[in-house]
Amino acid sequence: MFLSMRVNRATGGMLQRSIMIAMLMLLATPAAAEWRIPCFWSLLGGCSVTFVSPEYAARPVQPLNPQAALAEVNAFRAKYGLSPLVLDARLSRAAAMQSEDQAGRSWIGHYGSDGSNPKDRAARAGYHSKIAAENVASGQKSFSDVLRGWEASSGHRSNLLLPNVSAAGVAMAKNDSGRAYWTLVLGAEY
Repeated sequence: MFLSMRVNRATGGMLQRSIMIAMLMLLATPAAAEWRIPCFWSLLGGCSVTFVSPEYAARPVQPLNPQAALAEVNAFRAKYGLSPLVLDARLSRAAAMQSEDQAGRSWIGHYGSDGSNPKDRAARAGYHSKIAAENVASGQKSFSDVLRGWEASSGHRSNLLLPNVSAAGVAMAKNDSGRAYWTLVLGAEY
C-alpha cells in the first residue's frame, strides 16, 4: 500500500524541514544508541547502519580477546543446536589482513584493496577452504557489541549459523583516528 500526499511548495518545504528536525532530535538522544537502519544500497543484504549516542561514541574501544570472542560466537551457535567452532590461527591471520586493510583505508567491505575476497585471504594465510564466510563491522567499542549487531542482521546471522563450518578466526584493527574495524572469518577445509 502506498500513501501519497499533495503539498503545495510553501508547506512542502516546511514539512521537509520539520521532519528533518524531528529526526535530528531523535538522533541526539541517548535512546538512539542502538537505532539501526538497513543499508538500502547493499544489493547483497546483511548490512546495517547504527546511529550511536555521543556517550557511546566517546567510550574507548575494548581490546579483542580472540578466545572470549569465540566463546560468544559458540554460545550463540549453541542456542541453535550447532557445533562449536575452534579458533584457527590461519583464519585469524586472514581476518587480520582484512581488518588492517579496512583500517588503513577507513573503509568497510568484503573485498580487499587488492580485489581479494575472504576465500583468497584464507588461502594466503594457508587455510585451504571449501567454505570461507566473513562478517565485518566498524565503529563498535567491543566484540560483544559487534556480535549483537551481527545477530540482528540477516546476512551476518546466516554466516554465524552456517552448519558446515568448523573453525573461525577473528581480528580487530584501528585506523589513525582510533575507529575499530572488526573481522570474523568462518571456514571449513577440504
